[in-house]
Amino acid sequence: MHPALLALLITTNIRYGLGTPVIEPSDNVVVDAGSSIKLSCSGNQTVKWSSKIKKYWGLKQMGTSSVLEINQTSYRDTGTFTCSYNDTTLTDSASVHVFVKEGGKYWLNQGYRILAKENSDVLIPCLITDPSIPLSHISLTSPSLNKANVSFDYQKGFTIHAAQMQNEGKYTCQATVNGKVFKASEISLFVNPETRNSLSFSEPIEQIRIQGESFSLTCIASSPQDPSISWEHPATNFSVVSDQKFSSEDKIENWTDISTLIVHHVNMADAGNYTCTGFNSKDRSKQRQVSTSLHVIEKGYVRLNVSQDGRVELKTGESAQLMVQIEAYPSQLSWVWLHEHHGNISNVSSHGTVQSNGHYRNLSILTLNRIQENEEGSYTFFVNNSRANASYTFTVILKRPPQVEIIRLFNSTFICSASGYPLPTIEWFQCPHDSCKISKEPMAEDHSQTKKTKVESLLRVTQENITVRCEASNTVGEDHQEIVISVISTSLACILLVAIFFLYYKYRQKPKFEVRWQIIQPCEGNNYICIDPTQLPYNDKWEFPRINLQFGKTLGAGAFGKVMEATALGLGKDESALRVAVKMLKPSANTDEVEALMSELKILSHLGNHENIVNLLGACTHGGPILVITEYCHHGDLMNFLRKKAEAINNIFIASLEEQQNGDYKNMSMEQKYLQSNSKTTDSYIEMRPAPSHTKSNQGDSLIDGEDTDDNLPLDLYDLLNFSFQVAQGMSFLSSKNCIHRDVAARNVLVSYGRVAKICDFGLARDIENDSNYVVKGNARLPVKWMAPESIFDCVYTVQSDVWSYGILLWEIFSLGRSPYPGIVVNRKFYKMVKEGYKMDCPDYAPLEIYRIMKTCWDLEPTQRPTFNQISGLINKQMNLLYNQDYANISQDQQQDQNCAEDKNNVYSVSKGNNYQFC
Repeated sequence: MHPALLALLITTNIRYGLGTPVIEPSDNVVVDAGSSIKLSCSGNQTVKWSSKIKKYWGLKQMGTSSVLEINQTSYRDTGTFTCSYNDTTLTDSASVHVFVKEGGKYWLNQGYRILAKENSDVLIPCLITDPSIPLSHISLTSPSLNKANVSFDYQKGFTIHAAQMQNEGKYTCQATVNGKVFKASEISLFVNPETRNSLSFSEPIEQIRIQGESFSLTCIASSPQDPSISWEHPATNFSVVSDQKFSSEDKIENWTDISTLIVHHVNMADAGNYTCTGFNSKDRSKQRQVSTSLHVIEKGYVRLNVSQDGRVELKTGESAQLMVQIEAYPSQLSWVWLHEHHGNISNVSSHGTVQSNGHYRNLSILTLNRIQENEEGSYTFFVNNSRANASYTFTVILKRPPQVEIIRLFNSTFICSASGYPLPTIEWFQCPHDSCKISKEPMAEDHSQTKKTKVESLLRVTQENITVRCEASNTVGEDHQEIVISVISTSLACILLVAIFFLYYKYRQKPKFEVRWQIIQPCEGNNYICIDPTQLPYNDKWEFPRINLQFGKTLGAGAFGKVMEATALGLGKDESALRVAVKMLKPSANTDEVEALMSELKILSHLGNHENIVNLLGACTHGGPILVITEYCHHGDLMNFLRKKAEAINNIFIASLEEQQNGDYKNMSMEQKYLQSNSKTTDSYIEMRPAPSHTKSNQGDSLIDGEDTDDNLPLDLYDLLNFSFQVAQGMSFLSSKNCIHRDVAARNVLVSYGRVAKICDFGLARDIENDSNYVVKGNARLPVKWMAPESIFDCVYTVQSDVWSYGILLWEIFSLGRSPYPGIVVNRKFYKMVKEGYKMDCPDYAPLEIYRIMKTCWDLEPTQRPTFNQISGLINKQMNLLYNQDYANISQDQQQDQNCAEDKNNVYSVSKGNNYQFC
């Protein structure tokens, strides 16, 4: 190569390898007025500040660095400071923006007279001095805006995109702080017209409207000669307004023809291309055309598109940009960036911008500069317009070198734990010395991953007096730890081994959380195949932003998790707030319990909605622990609801006997049953009031509760029948979906507004270890007194076994929440009684027909038990008869009570005891 050419190439490479100047601090600076600022710019050559230096600023040049100091800052010092090389051939530069907050001074104008060219973007240079003011509280006002497309940048001001002549006028920037409006000084905008002889639309090329909205399109033709305009379009119901103007500027005459096409209420047929043709009236051959398209939609939308990976991995000190593309109509948007780190949520919108990529398209960019450890976590972008909202969450993870810790379980067993990201790999080495600096040999080990950022390795050592070393490494770095080992005696090792097996056995005996509901696939005869719920699909349509949940009190808590009351923002009708119940696991939940809750979520989404089950409303499965959002039932579970009402029923009926003697309805059997619970009175009858009109809830409870009148009313026979009917309807729905409940009981039925009964599985949030209704069997606790014989003795669960449990539930309802088999100990005698067909006696408040239904549910032959559809029909018949029958027929009711009493004499004599059975 020629020496001169080589020298030129080297000089060029040196010049273009200098790099960008660096400003410290690099992040945007926010200070209060009166404080000091020091900005330092350094580079590989002499640098200078491009900003206009004010007299009271201090400037120091030190070699290739330049230091700018501002003492006693004021809001007038707000602005962008740019540093570049003195050498004009080097174009690299760096900038930092300074916000100086001063009370009452929220705006700094950088100009008062702005000149712009028609159809070009123009900046209204009013700088905000406090970046913490939300974008929704910042606006640009002017009579000349005329639906102009305007965007705002915290560091530059407002930008009017494609400014038109009609936008010329005076503009004021304003911000609302604590309810008070602060305005900047007026800025005058002058728009110079484009060259004439033009044809254009005053609106963007692409137009979108919601069905029923108005649509107008203005076409402007300019020419020194007389112009004319014609239209081609698909609209059928429209009007056209035309106007013509003449102007003379610098002795140049110009005619402008303005034609506005108006569709007052668009429909789907109006969608398509709209073409405006402009021509000279004296020469039609010289014509021009412009077209736009109209899209008609049924409702507004906000769509987010992300081209980069939602999981961003960075090293400490690295920078990144999170970008979200927005498509929305209506195009007026409100947005925010939120950062969540270890449960703490902060607004980081001041580091983000929204740029327009078209009339209905925007791009939001969040810049993360030199990220630190406390800045990892989730970054969620929320955006909404007047019709819709959307969000997207990035997960930012910092790469960390491994941190090693050796834990000694016993003298011969060690665990090496290494945490870091990416997940480290572990190697064991042994050394015949006190340390492993000289030589080391690899050893065999067992690995297990405990978390996404932690791995453990188990080592068993049989040699004495050696040093072992655990080394962990990932792409970021490595770490190690050493330990000197002396092996214990064989006898002690055996004792410790036995202890380990005992602890493992006790761990296996600990109850595990499992989903009681089970989806089956019927086969030939009465056989079926259980469907693995983990294989059921899950639709992301159920996903709900977890940040929109505001948690309240705990509704229930158990060994595995809890259910909390919450307010879901945007989940109710018209995107209003809705009171919901949220199921979640405890933080210590293992992978099996997480999988079980996910299975419950899949089963609920598979079943669909029904009025008499607690319906699924949404879920949060990404970016944190699994949350299952269901309907909120105000009155809690049916068992406690009945027990709470039982005392009120007795007090009301005893206190008002004389007043009720002249009532229109009488029911001697109900009277006698009430009086069995209170023996103070024995010779009066009870008035039955008509059932109240209840309002049924379709989806949870509203955020603001109305007057809860149904909770203050006592129960009557119709209420008990209605509870029974509703549960039967819900169970009929589950059986139609091939779903077995396996724990039908009053404690697993919730009561919503209007006394609507809803079936659920509350096992997650129930302390079953201390609940006497649940008996240990294997590694689970089972509700033996509610279980069918085939379930107790053969572990067979079918729809027919659910019918048996429903019969027990009926007994609970008509005894007002009493525990079944009262006074009976769960032992061999109990199981013998069940096997031999023992049936509980008639509960206190049950009509004879209801007791007959109970007994058919307790048939020892499963196939002889009624279906839930048949049970619903029988109870519905009783509800209809309740209104139509003559309650004066007291003798008939007394005879029914006598028959019921005779049944009671045939029961076994049993003693009181506990409800536990161990198997």
